[in-house]
Amino acid sequence: MEKTKLLTNLRGLITPDPSQSWKVDFIEAPVVALKNGHVDWIGGRAELPSEYANSEQIDGKGKWASPGFVDPHTHLIFGGDRSQEFNRRLHGVTYAQIASEGGGIRETVRATRQATVSELVNIGASRLQKMRSKGVLHVECKTGYGLELETESRLLQAYSELLKSGWSLDITIMPAHDIPVEYAGKPDEYIEVVSEEWQPELVRRHPNTASFCDVFVEKGVFTPEHGRRVLESGLRLGLKPRIHADEFVHTGGAELAAEFGAASADHLMFCSDQGMAAMAKAGVVPTLLPATTLFLGMRDFAPARRMIEAGCRVALASDFNPGSCACIDPLLILRLACLQLRMTFEEAFTAMTLHPALSLSRSDLGHLYPGARADLLLWDVKHPLELVYWMGEAYRPEIICASA
Repeated sequence: MEKTKLLTNLRGLITPDPSQSWKVDFIEAPVVALKNGHVDWIGGRAELPSEYANSEQIDGKGKWASPGFVDPHTHLIFGGDRSQEFNRRLHGVTYAQIASEGGGIRETVRATRQATVSELVNIGASRLQKMRSKGVLHVECKTGYGLELETESRLLQAYSELLKSGWSLDITIMPAHDIPVEYAGKPDEYIEVVSEEWQPELVRRHPNTASFCDVFVEKGVFTPEHGRRVLESGLRLGLKPRIHADEFVHTGGAELAAEFGAASADHLMFCSDQGMAAMAKAGVVPTLLPATTLFLGMRDFAPARRMIEAGCRVALASDFNPGSCACIDPLLILRLACLQLRMTFEEAFTAMTLHPALSLSRSDLGHLYPGARADLLLWDVKHPLELVYWMGEAYRPEIICASA
């Protein structure tokens, strides 16, 4: 049996309380008991049970402890980048014009289709290491830059290799990310192929790799009926639904997510009040992506306050991708949530930890109560509020991974 270890000499500990909605606890001068890869006890030193008295100690160096960030929406692996297109947009060229010239997502698809599995694995590992250094300890990762069966399969193989090498991931199948050039003007045919052929074949080729499926329900991409077909196919294959919804206009994507009891509905800048109420009733986690709104130069941030008031357990994510959000910085997301989504620090912190874990069915992530995975961040701050208050500071946490 593994010996208990005590994380001591901490200034404080911050953790959401998984038993009470939106409750965040700040514990001064705490001790954390770690056993068998999980948190066994937390509390003040004066309350430490006698059974832990002789345990090996880990020096917290006077820092604040927190759970690791969970990023529940990324497009982690893709080939190339679109920095040149980004600069063209700064010079006034529209996204539509770039796309009409063969750029945009098509450029990323071309680069991804040309990449080998080994190259894709290396790309993913490099990005995950950067995210980890910033405190992101679990990541949801989507396919979707292949838009053909073989490249989508290579993406899943790359994710499978990353899982085998020890990265903490959840994988989502998403060939319904856009309409490939081969199916231009034929979205019905493409959705039929994705639903009836590709998703079943991808699950057959890569069993136990993906847990979710996703679809981009948006004007000019896929309709709610298209989304319904993709999600029904996924459910038959044991994949839990996620949805890109209501990003640029209201499409009813949030309502569709509620209909399916989806794990999450993401983006939601133009979600309706009815959609919010439906998600709250169905237990769908609205996942908001404020860095995407910032990166695209949009003014309409998702209505987080109204969602919270409607009873939704809001989560936050990076939406890391090459076209609309080249961001892997969790502190930027946290700061945008406070400054643009009008969330309190406690709400934003919960939405970066506990609620993303909830959307991924990971009850051992996003908090530090007994049963949580023994992976913690140590922050060299006087108080966690500094993480938001000092806007330009690039804090880097020390990582304690007693679960390894």
